Amino acid sequence: MEPAAARGNSAQAATRHTRLDRWFERVLGDHGPQHFGSGWFSGLIGLLLSLGSFCAVLVFQFPEWLTTADLRAGYPVEFMRGALTLAIVAGFFFSALNIILRPSKKLGLAGLFFAALAVIAGGDGVEVDWHGPAPVNLGLDWLVLNVVLLSLVFVPLERLFPHRPEQGTFRAGWTTDGLYFVVSHVLVELLTFFTLLPATVVSQAWQAAALGAQVASLPLWVQVPLIMLVADLTQYWVHRFFHRNRLAWPFHAIHHSSRAMDWLAGSRLHVVDVILTRGLILVPLFVLGFAREALYVWLAIVAAQATFIHVNMRFRFRWIEQLLVTPRFHHWHHAESPIDKNFAVHFPWIDRLFGTYYMPADRWPDEVGIHGDPVPEEFLAQMVWPVRTIAKEGR
Repeated sequence: MEPAAARGNSAQAATRHTRLDRWFERVLGDHGPQHFGSGWFSGLIGLLLSLGSFCAVLVFQFPEWLTTADLRAGYPVEFMRGALTLAIVAGFFFSALNIILRPSKKLGLAGLFFAALAVIAGGDGVEVDWHGPAPVNLGLDWLVLNVVLLSLVFVPLERLFPHRPEQGTFRAGWTTDGLYFVVSHVLVELLTFFTLLPATVVSQAWQAAALGAQVASLPLWVQVPLIMLVADLTQYWVHRFFHRNRLAWPFHAIHHSSRAMDWLAGSRLHVVDVILTRGLILVPLFVLGFAREALYVWLAIVAAQATFIHVNMRFRFRWIEQLLVTPRFHHWHHAESPIDKNFAVHFPWIDRLFGTYYMPADRWPDEVGIHGDPVPEEFLAQMVWPVRTIAKEGR
């Protein structure tokens, strides 16, 4: 297998739905219009808020099991109770609005169901009873915060300013990407441990205390752009290695297997890809000794940008496209043809520097994905596919 095999047109694959896609379509789907005023958005918002509220109540019930250690101590509990109350009320309201406006009542009824469950489970009156550290921490709190905030921002924007208007929110493969999103957030502490491990070991062995002190003393507004530069230079070569190496490519191919680009598509990343890429990027950042606050700001920036550059939105950024990576730039990285272009995540001029820049004026790629669609559609099959592919080629 060529690690970066040429990608070709495969329109039929774009319509392939997974079994989980089809199950959700039967349970929640309808074929009505999805414009504002049709009741679809109110149903979707109501379901997200209601389901998020129910999960938030579970977090209140079992904080030692369902919260991430780094976030737990900083939560303003009373404020969170007020936010939970508003979310439950809004979930009821938007779900009821969906039932009134839309012939199909599936989304609205599902939203009312989860809002009622949130109330039955205790609502905002749950007492936070800390029983000490649990043997396993699942980041349900991190998942709820991200899925509610990101979906409430990007889903409406993608419907208002779509690059591909025919692509619905629940397009083919959305449940596979959704599972990647859930797993990466729920297992955030485990993934963080493995990604921090190489950087921690190398930085301790390096012991460049004087250099670290000088870097950490720089103003935050200087450190953050420096982190973005160092991280993007490192990421560029790690990313390019994944495309060129025969053993690494199958793991990264999972990310390129999506036939649709939207805010959820960036979540499709194999765990090996995640750990190696993030772990290697953090090594120079730890060795150089950037301040913790600057690293947190950069993590917020890279998380937001990683979502944004995959969105199904057609904006003209003009001169900004030459300075910062935008959706059109990154869509060309996912294009079936040409391949192996636009590896940078923050600064497109890095690709210019190393000869991999490709972004024709006012054009978007016709198709995204991998020629022949060798990667299976289902989540669990994708987890084992790289190992099976490498083993098969090694025979």
